[in-house]
Amino acid sequence: MYQAALAVNSYWFPDTYLAIAQHFENRGTNWSEVSAKEVLGSAYSSASGYQRIRAEIETPQIQDGGGGGCGV
Repeated sequence: MYQAALAVNSYWFPDTYLAIAQHFENRGTNWSEVSAKEVLGSAYSSASGYQRIRAEIETPQIQDGGGGGCGV
């Protein structure tokens, strides 16, 4: 049942579920291994859950070394 619901939601909201899949991939979990029940829960599929995921994805990763100098 959850698999069917996830398939429908992914069809209706493709950008949302691509972002959620990217979130899992960034954490080392393949999308095919993620529980549909978990993804459909409030932690991911609610407005607040999705906002949290988007914020994590859009936050640039800070890297050491190099960077902006004063150009002098």
